[in-house]
Amino acid sequence: MGDESYSRRKYIAAVSALAATGAAGCLGGLGGGNGNGSDGSNGSNGSNESGGSNSNSVSVWTDAWDSDAGELQQLIRDNTDVDVEFTDMRYDNIKQKFLTGGDTGTPDVAEATPNHRGDYISAELIEPMTDRVEELDYTDGYIGLDAMRYQDDIWALPYIGNGRGMVYRQDIFEEYGGLPDNWSEFLEVCSSITADQDGMHGFTITSEKGNTRMLQEFISFLYQRVDRIFETDGNGGWSLAVSEDDLGQVFKQYYWDPFFKHDSPATNPDARGIGSLEHDIAYVNGNYASVSTGPWVPGVAQNSENSNSEAMQNYRNSAATHNPRIEGGEIGTYREVKPIFMNTHSDNKEASWQVIKTGTSPEGIRAYLNDYPGNLPAHEDVEWQVPEDTDNPDWAGFQEVFESGTTYGFWSVSQISSTFFDLSQAVIYDETDPMDAASELHQAWSEKAGEI
Repeated sequence: MGDESYSRRKYIAAVSALAATGAAGCLGGLGGGNGNGSDGSNGSNGSNESGGSNSNSVSVWTDAWDSDAGELQQLIRDNTDVDVEFTDMRYDNIKQKFLTGGDTGTPDVAEATPNHRGDYISAELIEPMTDRVEELDYTDGYIGLDAMRYQDDIWALPYIGNGRGMVYRQDIFEEYGGLPDNWSEFLEVCSSITADQDGMHGFTITSEKGNTRMLQEFISFLYQRVDRIFETDGNGGWSLAVSEDDLGQVFKQYYWDPFFKHDSPATNPDARGIGSLEHDIAYVNGNYASVSTGPWVPGVAQNSENSNSEAMQNYRNSAATHNPRIEGGEIGTYREVKPIFMNTHSDNKEASWQVIKTGTSPEGIRAYLNDYPGNLPAHEDVEWQVPEDTDNPDWAGFQEVFESGTTYGFWSVSQISSTFFDLSQAVIYDETDPMDAASELHQAWSEKAGEI
């Protein structure tokens, strides 16, 4: 998912496989972590590698521009002067293989998640594309292009994205006066739903340690209080831009209050440790009345082998909107846009640019969405429409969610995630005070700021 192009059929295959084995997970971001965070799967063995490239061909390692995106692949081939070799590969596999072997020149073009951008910059593996991008006559229409800039250069182009918002059962919340905008009031309603509705809890969160979407959900609510998490001085130096109180309010309101604030908990304490895939399925199956998630949910309801007979009707009874605001928060969330990079060691940069330019153009984005319509286009010239066969106009709320989101900059998520996962688990299991966890996280992230 995390974040993500999570409505893809391969995401659904991964959902089915993971749920069937009882595995919890993140496919990428999340996501996909994707799939719900950001480390998606190709629905087969995670990799289908072809040979390396040369001056007569271009190699593309991708999770999204896969064999099911036939219209886009053909468009790219038609607009590239050499043969194009597409390799379906999970995001985490792309990262591992690119970091260890990208200096060989293979792949020429790589898809990634926002989580991996900083790692690739640090490894000096990706080619700045500033001059090429600025020559395009549709550059100004890109959504999230600012997140592809670092030290005055453009390092990638976006093509799809998503924003994290609140998905909720309108038929359930109508019984309680609707969905509140205020987070504290929202949890009160969720507590009542848990008490009143047989077999249902009011809300669910990703709580599996190490799941990328867990961090993305934390960031989604942090962006209600801040505009940025780390900031650069323009010379390559970074510093933490959030306060202990900002971190503490999210720890308390998002991770402690749902479990412990009410006698009837807003969420299910027995589901602590649930992965992002499983709680999306649990939502569409009717176990929860709301979930902070992305626009891929109808794909889960419609295609997962683990969704029940009521899943599509539960989806049609759902609406998407902004997350309720925590104390001190305003409308804001985490926005994920998927970047496409060029390998700086490529032997055929001109053909690599033809691939990237075609795939991320408005025409290329439309071609991709014809095969995977659940994703939001990262360009203003492409209109996003709710997938026609899902019959839910209230899903269009994700357009406003996407537009309200913030994409974090070119800092390395891997440098700051482990401390977060340890402390969030301690809060969820009531082993530490949320404000004490915030103090520890603030110190850890401040110390890591120089390394990200």
